[in-house]
Amino acid sequence: MNWYEVSQYININEVIENPLLPWDREGLSLNTGITVAVTEMDLPMAIDEWNWLDISRNISMEDVRRSPNLPWDKYTLSWNRGITVAVTELDLPMATEEWNWRGISQSISINEVIENPDLPWNKAGLSWNRGITVAVLKLNLPNAIEEWDWYWISQHISINEVMDNPDQPWNKRGLSSRGINLAVIDLDLPNATEEYDWYYVSQYINIEEVINHPLLPWDKGGLSRNAGITVAIMELDLLNTRGWWNWHNISSRIDIEEVIKHPNLPWDKRCLSLNTGITVAVTEMDLPNAVDKWDIDNVAQFTPIDDMRRSMDRLYINKDMIVDDLLYM
Repeated sequence: MNWYEVSQYININEVIENPLLPWDREGLSLNTGITVAVTEMDLPMAIDEWNWLDISRNISMEDVRRSPNLPWDKYTLSWNRGITVAVTELDLPMATEEWNWRGISQSISINEVIENPDLPWNKAGLSWNRGITVAVLKLNLPNAIEEWDWYWISQHISINEVMDNPDQPWNKRGLSSRGINLAVIDLDLPNATEEYDWYYVSQYINIEEVINHPLLPWDKGGLSRNAGITVAIMELDLLNTRGWWNWHNISSRIDIEEVIKHPNLPWDKRCLSLNTGITVAVTEMDLPNAVDKWDIDNVAQFTPIDDMRRSMDRLYINKDMIVDDLLYM
């Protein structure tokens, strides 16, 4: 049994309730449920050492505030999605590395930037921040470094901000790489740079836009990666499409019911193994034109745990498994 992987993915309450198992501290350090209380537990059978770099990336900020004397890693705390200005001001006497303001700028709530404009924000990092707004772009940030990156701003800012501020220097290629709609493509953006990339537009657009506008230059490779792809879409007469259908990508994204209804299509079993809707029943289907082989380790990650318990001779790593399941691994 791979206790590193088990420790990484298991619900952290299972560790608390079963301290005598041979947990792997390196794996637990990567567990998104890790807490200071767990690192202080007596785990007599545990192996390896705690990795404070990984713990710092996953820990809650409340744990950092309550336990400032632990050996936190400031660099990875900077990239923690819970980071706040108050935490950067804490006295962390045992901390290693230094704060990384690009990471902080990318990860922090945008309201913290608005409330603390004099801090050394990194504009390139803020360009990646999913809360970025035009109002923040117009702020006076006297100690900020680097420059705004309009490619990334265009990827992360809300579409309503684009529509309400058409005169900004939007990057059309960046706008393509998000959930854009045709109303934005039809906008007059006089200061925009680059051109729309239809591969990315096709990947991220609401699939209803494709159905309603079949004559646009959709890209089959991009549509193959679209989360809404269906067999019906592939059968549409899309006169101006370019590229080819990619069955690797289609198989990993398509609603698994489409596979059940159309077993004769050239599905890719290895990529179906990564489909979040995969079930054991699908792996047992006759798919006569499928290529490659099932990857059971990946199937197990996405298969409902009850399905695994009923159908598999032995269990594999799954985020919903409990300690009792380990007996069958």
